[in-house]
Amino acid sequence: MKLSDLSIQVRQRSAWEAIDLGFALVRQHWQALILPYFLLLLLVALPVWLLLPEAYLPIAGLVVWWFKPLFDRLLLYILSHQLFNEQTSLAEAFSALPQLIRHTGLFSGLTYRRFSLSRSYVLPIWQLEGLRGKPLRERKELLFLQGHSNALWLTIGCIHLEFIVVLSLYTLILMFDPTGAAWEHIKSMFRGDVDIDTQYWRMLLDFGFYLLALLAIEPFYVAAGFMLYINRRTQLEAWDIEIAFRNLGERLNQLTKASAAVVPSLALLLMLTSLCLIVSPSVYAQYAESEHEFLAQERLAPEQAAAKIKEVMALDELNNRTKVKTWVAKNSQEPKPSKDQFSEGVIQLIASILKSLLWIVVIVVVILALVYRQKILSYLKPLRHQAKPTTPPEVLFGLDIRPESLPEDIAGTARRLWQEGQTREALSLLYRGALVILTHEEHLDIQAGHTEGDILKLAQPTTAADRYQYLRTLTKLWQTKAYAHRNPSQQDVEPLFTGWNQFQAPRLALSTEAVQA
Repeated sequence: MKLSDLSIQVRQRSAWEAIDLGFALVRQHWQALILPYFLLLLLVALPVWLLLPEAYLPIAGLVVWWFKPLFDRLLLYILSHQLFNEQTSLAEAFSALPQLIRHTGLFSGLTYRRFSLSRSYVLPIWQLEGLRGKPLRERKELLFLQGHSNALWLTIGCIHLEFIVVLSLYTLILMFDPTGAAWEHIKSMFRGDVDIDTQYWRMLLDFGFYLLALLAIEPFYVAAGFMLYINRRTQLEAWDIEIAFRNLGERLNQLTKASAAVVPSLALLLMLTSLCLIVSPSVYAQYAESEHEFLAQERLAPEQAAAKIKEVMALDELNNRTKVKTWVAKNSQEPKPSKDQFSEGVIQLIASILKSLLWIVVIVVVILALVYRQKILSYLKPLRHQAKPTTPPEVLFGLDIRPESLPEDIAGTARRLWQEGQTREALSLLYRGALVILTHEEHLDIQAGHTEGDILKLAQPTTAADRYQYLRTLTKLWQTKAYAHRNPSQQDVEPLFTGWNQFQAPRLALSTEAVQA
C-alpha cells in the first residue's frame, strides 16, 4: 500500500476532527461495509438465539455484545482497504476471517482485554502492524501520549448512542401501536410480570432492536478509532510531508519526460538570457546583491536531477520501512504464530489480574480511611503537635554559648569588664548571654551557619518589640567592635547594662516559677 493511494487528504488534524473524518469515511463506503458486517452479525446472532435455552434468552444480546471484537476486526479489514482505494468483495472479506481470528489478538480481545475503553484505538496496532510483546507496549505508550482520552470518550459516546437507537426504536413502536401492547411490554420489563404467552416474541423484539443498534453504530466506532490512529501516525511520521515530497518527485519526472520536446525552445531562451546578461551585467549584479540570491556554480541536467531526487527519497528518514524478523516453518506459505505467544498471553493475563487486585486494594483502603478518619486523625494528633527537638550549637562566631560558661550576674560582670577597659570581652559577654537565652530558653532554631543578621530575622517574629530593639542594638555594637575594631561610647553601652534585666525577663520569670514549684 502506498501513501499516495490514500483516499483522504492527509494532514494533521485535531483528535475530534479525526473522529469526524472516521464518521465521514463510513458514510462514503457504507455499501462495502454493510453487507459483510450484516452477514457476520447474523452468523453469530442466529446460533446464539437458537442454541440458548429459553430461560437464558434475555442474555442473548449480552453474548452478541461480547463478540464485538470479532466484528471490529472485519470492519477494520474492509476500512483499511477502502482507505487505499482497494475494493474488497464479500468473498475476500470472509476469506480473510480465519487469518483475522488467528493473528490479530482476538483471544485477548475476548478475554482480559474485553473491557478496554480504547479498543478501537489499539486495534490497528494489533491487526495492521502485527506487533506483540515489548514492541507492542512501546508502540502503545507512544500513541497514547495523544488521542487516548479521546478514544475513551469515543467508546463512552458510542455506548450511549446504542442505547439511544434502542430507545428510539421502542419510541417508534409506541407511536405506531394502537393497541398499547408495546407500552405494556415496556412497563412489564420494569415490573417483572412478563406474560408467558408473549414473552418469546417480546424477547425476540428486544434482541432484534439491539442487533439493529449494533449494525448502525459499530462501523462508526471502528472507523473513528481507526482515523484517530491514522491521525496519530501522521503526527509521528509526518505522512503529509512525505506525500508532498512524493508528489513533487512525480511532477519532476513528468517534467523530465516533457523536456525532450521543448529543447529547441529552451536553447533559444538561454541564448536570449545570455545576451541580456552580457548587455546589462551591472544591473543584474545589483539586483542579485539586493535580493541576496545565491546561485549554484553548476546546474544538473534533468536526468541527473531526477536521479538525485530519487537518491534523497531513498534515505531512511524519508521512508517508512521497517524490517520484522520472525520464525517461519519450512515448506509453509502461511506464517505461523510463535510458540511464545501463549506464554506471553498468560503473563499478560496474570499482570492484568494483579493490576485489578491492586486497584481493588487501593479502593478498599480509601473507603476504610474515609470510614475511620476520626480515629486515624486522633492517632495522628499527638504526632502533629509534637515539636521537633533541636540541638542548639555550642559555638557561634567563635563564641562559647554554653549556659555553664556564663557567670551568674551577666550585666554586673560586663559592666566591670567595661570599666577595666576590656571592651570586647564586655560586649561579648552580653551577646553570648543573649544567644544563650534565645537558643536554650526560647528554643530558637539557630544553626551553626547562621550570621548575626540571620539571628535577627529569626528572632523578630517571636520576640517582643522592646526586647527585639535591645537585641538589635547589642548586635550592632558587637559587630562594630568585633569586625570594625571601633570602641562604642559610654553613652551607647550604658543602656545595654541597665536594660539587661528587662531583656532576660522571660528567663527570670521561668526561674521564679521553678522556685515556687
